Amino acid sequence: MRHQARDGKGHTLVSFNDMGTGVRLLVGILSLCAAIANAHGHEHGGTSQIPRGARLGAVSFEISCKPQVKADFNRGVALLHSFWLDEAGHVFDSVATADPDCAMAYWGVAMSHTNQVNGGPSQSDLAPVHQALARADAAREKDSREAAYIRALHIFLDDYKEDDFYRLAARYTDAMAAVAAAYPEDLEAKVFYALALLNSDPPTDVALSNPRKAVAILSPILREHLDHPGVAHYIIHACDNSAMAREGLPAARRYASIAPAAPHALHMPSHIFARLGLWQDDIRSNLASETAAESPETHAGAESRLHAMEFLEYAYLQTGQIEKARAITDEAKTIKLTDLDPRYSAYFATVETRYAFLLAVETHDWVSASTIKPVAPGGRGAEGLAVLAHAISAGHMHDAHAGKEADAAVDALVVEIPPSQRPTATVPDEIRAWAKFSQGDLTGAITLLRPIADRQAKIGKGEVELPAREMVAEMLLLSGNFAEALAEYQASLASDPNRFNALIGAGEAAQKLGRRALAARYHRILAADCAESDGAAHERVEKAKTL
Repeated sequence: MRHQARDGKGHTLVSFNDMGTGVRLLVGILSLCAAIANAHGHEHGGTSQIPRGARLGAVSFEISCKPQVKADFNRGVALLHSFWLDEAGHVFDSVATADPDCAMAYWGVAMSHTNQVNGGPSQSDLAPVHQALARADAAREKDSREAAYIRALHIFLDDYKEDDFYRLAARYTDAMAAVAAAYPEDLEAKVFYALALLNSDPPTDVALSNPRKAVAILSPILREHLDHPGVAHYIIHACDNSAMAREGLPAARRYASIAPAAPHALHMPSHIFARLGLWQDDIRSNLASETAAESPETHAGAESRLHAMEFLEYAYLQTGQIEKARAITDEAKTIKLTDLDPRYSAYFATVETRYAFLLAVETHDWVSASTIKPVAPGGRGAEGLAVLAHAISAGHMHDAHAGKEADAAVDALVVEIPPSQRPTATVPDEIRAWAKFSQGDLTGAITLLRPIADRQAKIGKGEVELPAREMVAEMLLLSGNFAEALAEYQASLASDPNRFNALIGAGEAAQKLGRRALAARYHRILAADCAESDGAAHERVEKAKTL
């Protein structure tokens, strides 16, 4: 995960980041289905609500505890691997109740509060973490291997401060590497080491070193342990970027069938499907996840439902299904802030604003885009999306005054971003670029967008964000620079395949250049993806065929 521009709970506000990999969750990238637990129970105390027969995958973690608790312990680990942290905490609590000297039960409780890959522990997590680790230290049922697991968590969490996240996460990664090396027969040590690599993935590493290491560890394991939930899950996170997405497709195809009881297992494959432009798979994945999140038996908060819905809206827009996308936007308006855990208030404002943003901008409804307001209570994520919509609208409508107003609003947004996080914040420069374009400064606009586009080519954008390179292509197309526009559209489609507006734009640019065969190829892809298109999108598809 790229841990930048986070809200008070530690969730990344991807509206200000080019969160390229699955380890870079979108404010997306915020994999909130995975954070069901943290939304509903940092104080465990209760009992698991998941039926014992629910399919969560196969885990076999050898521990020194009483034989009668081992099945429940493995169930708790399976829940950890699908980021169902609250339910995992309940299970580990029950193990500790049944066997108070089981050290790994307390390790499990501590792990249920670490929220790895999803922003790290909150301040409210730290007290139960420290209490659990103290009890793990005192518990008598543990061998040297189990003690090493517990020491690794101490290294990460004893002096935990959010500002020191990367240093501590790297130390934890080194500790888990040592556990995996010392106990080569311990499958779980390898899997948790791979998770630690993703958790400590630095935002500046465009080489994707940690994700590549994680995949190298996990891929051979998946071939031998087809039903292990963590292996498939973490491969998807590692490959959630434009460079590695294809490698993650087998795990994406597998994960939902491994742990169909976990809403996150139903959603997570769509991170890979979205990267590869597999929109029908993306839609099916998130329809299933939304249904699971809405089920009373799942005990999921509205934040998990909203997360599936933002992926759904995006996929509907890429397939020209405007009315279904609009229905998602209308449905989102029925969800209230009070339906979410208070810790997710910043996410609520951002995602609710994004629904309107995507519907207006992706359908080229520039009047609506120019009037978008951040949903209250807004934060910099919601406010940034609203201003970006205004700037893009100004650029398309050649409204220099509106562009200047959007440009003036950027300074207030940037002040709120901590200096250490500004180098990877993309929205401010995207706003400035469209503001310049609205005033006729194409060169200045592209100069601002080019570094963002180049970085996204290496690590990808957030799954429900607009590609910066597509913005460059659109500006060039609007300016009549058809050859350059076509080259940029082609590059954008290479990293973000099958996007509706990129296919339309590439086809138009090719047509203007007299490259009819190439234009026809883009139109065929568009027609195949958009068999159920409607409204203005259907009209654009039909018009593209006749050009």
